[in-house]
Amino acid sequence: MSKTRSAFTLVELLVVIAIIGVLIALLLPAVQQAREAARRMSCGNNLKQLGIAMHNYHDTYKKFPPGYFQTLGYEVRPFNTSGHQMRYCYARSILPFMEQQALWELLDAGQKLNTPSWQIPGITEVVPGYMCPSDPAGPKVSKEGFGGNYLGFHGDSRYYDQGGSADERMNGMFCALSKIRMGDVTDGTSNTMLMGEINLVPEGGLDVSVTDRRGMYNMCYTGNATISANVTPNSLTPDVQESGRFVNTDYAPAVSAGSGGVYATYARSHHPGGVQVVLVDASVRFVPETIDSVIWKGAATRSGGEITPQW
Repeated sequence: MSKTRSAFTLVELLVVIAIIGVLIALLLPAVQQAREAARRMSCGNNLKQLGIAMHNYHDTYKKFPPGYFQTLGYEVRPFNTSGHQMRYCYARSILPFMEQQALWELLDAGQKLNTPSWQIPGITEVVPGYMCPSDPAGPKVSKEGFGGNYLGFHGDSRYYDQGGSADERMNGMFCALSKIRMGDVTDGTSNTMLMGEINLVPEGGLDVSVTDRRGMYNMCYTGNATISANVTPNSLTPDVQESGRFVNTDYAPAVSAGSGGVYATYARSHHPGGVQVVLVDASVRFVPETIDSVIWKGAATRSGGEITPQW
């Protein structure tokens, strides 16, 4: 009489395991692509909200907020001359228009105490709307405060320190003590970039005492809180940062500016193939890293007179 078999043979078990492995290998890339698509959509929504917040600020004050509240030469007009109290940027100015009124009031109260910007209460508070969900380094918090992925464009060149005045004459939407109005954007609000993405770098690296200042909203004055369109997105060209204030990585390379007074933070992201930007009209666009350099630079200027073709 035949007997009923009650178990798999070893060969059958191995075949089943192999089939499951093949299925996982086929499905995993699709799952990862779906997750990245969701993260990219969330990132685009963050940029959209930032664009709307900038519009609301402009509607209230009839201008966009200054990119920096001091010049690179520490000359802070008309506020103070110490060069410490005003090391913050537009990211703080628009907090009331991002449903962050309480945080803005906390930061503003500390600012009025004449305390250095990176030492006042509230600077380590994380604002989710400033973070790209695709960046594994977020949220970025250091002893100098919270840092985010989204920075404003200062134009098509690097950031120069020439007697504390050249950095006030950049041709983008944000620079030192800037007062850009909607009417100043003669290239067209749908042709001019307002804000874009950078990659954040975890603190320290081999030297735990080093703070990478790129994207730090409360410690900014050397081009680390605005984007230069001098090179195209995701370029291998390194950012140029203040000596000892950056951590060099392959996804966010950087070199020291030395004593030259020339700085740059370039657009980068963890989205495959490019970066996302929000234009002055608050529309969001994905810009491929293969974009022509002339088009990219032209989109970063507010009144350069360039003819910008369809991206």
